[in-house]
Amino acid sequence: MQSMRRALFVLLTACGGGGGFPDAPPIDGPTLGTFSAMWSVVDQNSQPISCDRIGGQTMTVLVHNKAFDGGSTQIFTCGTGMGTSQAILTGTYKFDFELGGTVGLLAKSTVQDNVDIAADTTTPLEPLLFQVKATGGLALNLSAGDPAGNCESGANIQSFTISATHNSDATCEPLTLAIAAGATKPAHTYTIDCTTPVETNYCIETDQQMTVTNVPSDGYTMHIRGKVAGQNCYKNDDSIQVPPLDMTLTRTLNLARQTQITGC
Repeated sequence: MQSMRRALFVLLTACGGGGGFPDAPPIDGPTLGTFSAMWSVVDQNSQPISCDRIGGQTMTVLVHNKAFDGGSTQIFTCGTGMGTSQAILTGTYKFDFELGGTVGLLAKSTVQDNVDIAADTTTPLEPLLFQVKATGGLALNLSAGDPAGNCESGANIQSFTISATHNSDATCEPLTLAIAAGATKPAHTYTIDCTTPVETNYCIETDQQMTVTNVPSDGYTMHIRGKVAGQNCYKNDDSIQVPPLDMTLTRTLNLARQTQITGC
């Protein structure tokens, strides 16, 4: 019995006067830091342009810790123009930058290499600049939905008025449309008059594509009216996005018949 008491005393003495267990040594974990980025977007003339104008969606940072193979990505919203990353391991990094949008990759910015990310600190990167050619083209067809076409044997449209307004500020864009020849109709050109819409003296058939290039990239609303016996019996007010990088949007604009108008 006495020997058991002596053993218990030794155990309690080893565990400290509080009767608990010895303090464990701290476990070393990974040290983390963050980075911040600021960016701007300019057009082919080095003029500032919004992400919305070019369909910009994301600014992606390709993150490579030079102590390891591979890498990761940090994704920011294009229109914010700034952001702070999620936590990454401390170390020396290489950063690549890509601006992405509805048409894919829009532009890259200058690589930043040998950037040290310190623990518990936000490291600012050098300001980023993305330059995007902010013009594109349109290839449009008109359809009144009549199987026989838009003109005499179909919807019987005699003339059209056409205009295009920027969704960003509601201003009109003075475009000149090249109207290709169709199976039954000759080629024409149509110039949008932003003051007074010009009425054609001809019908545009479904197979006549209207094209234009070098259009400032932006969202537009096309205002198209097709007249029957002097009445605006068909209309279209579709919103479209002219892409950047000299890409072309191809679209058929469907004309809605205005049955509420007498004579339509």
